[in-house]
Amino acid sequence: MRQIYSVHSYLRRHLTTVEQVITAAGLAGLLYGLIQFLPAYPQDWGIVLTGAVFFISIWSPVAGYFLAVLAAAYPLYIVSIYLAVIFLAIAIIGQHLFIQNLSGALLTLTSPVLGAIYLSWTVPLLGGLWWGPAGGAIMGGMAALWIEIIAGMAYISPNLLNLLGILPIINEPFRQFSSANSLEVLGILFLPLAPNSSTLLYHLLQIAIWSFTGWMVGMLNEKDWAQIRRPKSSVFIVGTGILALTVLQILLNLWLATPITNSIQNALGYTIFFSFITVIVLEIGLHFFEHPLPVPLSQSAPIQFEMNNAASNTPVSMPVPPLPEMSADDKTEDLIMLELD
Repeated sequence: MRQIYSVHSYLRRHLTTVEQVITAAGLAGLLYGLIQFLPAYPQDWGIVLTGAVFFISIWSPVAGYFLAVLAAAYPLYIVSIYLAVIFLAIAIIGQHLFIQNLSGALLTLTSPVLGAIYLSWTVPLLGGLWWGPAGGAIMGGMAALWIEIIAGMAYISPNLLNLLGILPIINEPFRQFSSANSLEVLGILFLPLAPNSSTLLYHLLQIAIWSFTGWMVGMLNEKDWAQIRRPKSSVFIVGTGILALTVLQILLNLWLATPITNSIQNALGYTIFFSFITVIVLEIGLHFFEHPLPVPLSQSAPIQFEMNNAASNTPVSMPVPPLPEMSADDKTEDLIMLELD
């Protein structure tokens, strides 16, 4: 039992360091996946760059971020110089936002992978719980847009419901972007979302639903009753967010006459279940390590006072101090005050 208290106390005191290590591992893992997908570096160089990003990010997240950006720019440059320019522009313009919320940015970037294991809904839910209303709205909307862009480049219908449980894989990125100019690169990225006006409206509303859910979860979590009853209140808040995602998505499909097949219904059920369980477990775990464990009180025997019966039956006389005598002048002054009253 003492070891549990020691480990918990150590992790609670170094919770920021633990978060930095997890974030550094996520950044290094994301870079390693990109290097494996776009093999622009020799194998040894890829391992060295990944390890350097991991250790430097623990020491300085800012330095690790820029090293990862530079390391990722070269494989994208090999595919298309315009793709690399778009990536560098986004990374430099949004550097302050990304560095201050690096773990949230990494969670958003991994949303296509999370969708393959029915966990894509954790992004707007965790975004609202841990990064507030603004963070939940941005993370939810950007995660939905990122999933749709990746699906479009993989020649898969960028419908978020159809992508539940599916990992979109881009088979020939070099052939897609090799001869494309700047406008054609933008067309490859965004035209699959807008083959016609109705489909564009459908995808925009899906992005809005994810963004609204992240914002709503963040607003509910900031209420006083939610903070006082945390993590019990998180169960209600997460359930409300999942209910909003489900109902709004179904209403959107009914409005635009988009069918929901049996396979989509099954994938939707898996996503609801696994996303809810995962977010609740992470929220309870974070709350567990943020607060100290209650220290059990040692039970001691009650203290009994014994009194001598003989002494207790004998009355105790207390000396009374002599009362001061009132002089004749004091009596006269008191009478005068009474008459004035």
